[in-house]
Amino acid sequence: MKKREHFLTLFIAVFALSIFGCVKPPKVEMIIEIDTNETAFLVPLEGKTKAGQAKFMSLEYLEEAKVATKRITLPQRGKRIGRFAHQIKWIPTVRIIKVDRTPITREWTKDSKTGTSKRDQAIWVESKDSIGFSVGVNITALISENNASNFLYYYAGKSLYSVIDENIRGFVTSILSREFGSRSLTNCKTDKKTISELALKETRDNFSDMGISITNLGLVGGLTYEDKEIQIAINEAYVAEMNIKKAGMDRDAQIAINEKTVSIAVAKREAAEEFEKAKEAMIAKVKLEIEQIRAEATRIAARKWNGSVPKNIVPQGTRFLFGLDSSEN
Repeated sequence: MKKREHFLTLFIAVFALSIFGCVKPPKVEMIIEIDTNETAFLVPLEGKTKAGQAKFMSLEYLEEAKVATKRITLPQRGKRIGRFAHQIKWIPTVRIIKVDRTPITREWTKDSKTGTSKRDQAIWVESKDSIGFSVGVNITALISENNASNFLYYYAGKSLYSVIDENIRGFVTSILSREFGSRSLTNCKTDKKTISELALKETRDNFSDMGISITNLGLVGGLTYEDKEIQIAINEAYVAEMNIKKAGMDRDAQIAINEKTVSIAVAKREAAEEFEKAKEAMIAKVKLEIEQIRAEATRIAARKWNGSVPKNIVPQGTRFLFGLDSSEN
């Protein structure tokens, strides 16, 4: 009886093992989502490529492998991992490569409070007269949708962040070293704008074919000298120059005040002279008018006079005129 029970138990165990132990693992969908700032490429992992190995991962190939959908279900196949058919695992037959197109801004400065990193990331160069100094650089770059294939072709496996900090930084350093190294320290300070514009143009032209658009590149901050004594001397020279300029400005201001004072005095004198001339002219005019009135009165009196003495001047019959006014004479 016991043997039958053992046999039945063994039979059930073998049966259960044959039923449940030979089942393949479930095939779970592998779904990849593409964000709006990403461009995806669907690359086969097995079998022949679209035009053979010579074309694989070329620019043309990557452009054709670009996918527009934002949710992709990866095809899978079973891979044997044991002796039996059910001993498998599901693996994808294609790979999704994503390129993040988000704009990246980096600022390489010496001061930990101003740069993107707390480390000293300023770019060190030398002037023509072998004076070492560092400059800060600010740069912004992005990858456009149309250039995502170019970026993946040249920088597969690298992020834009890494490319800026490694490849582009090295290129910018070579330009700044060349331009500052061909100028005296004085010209290095005055030509910063020119050098910055040149660095932007050359960097933009160089990396555009590699799928990177440089939207901004410029120098930030002043020159930080390797020898601190140079900075002290420059500061002292600047202060002295400012004092000289201030003295000159004060002198020019005093000269202007003096000239204004003289001009006011001259104007007052000329006004007084003109007033005096006007006064004399007015007096002369009044005298002339009086003479004209007298002359006119004399002319009128002469025209009306009949040769006789006016009778109303001396009473008639007086002895004052010795009888000349009597009718008998």
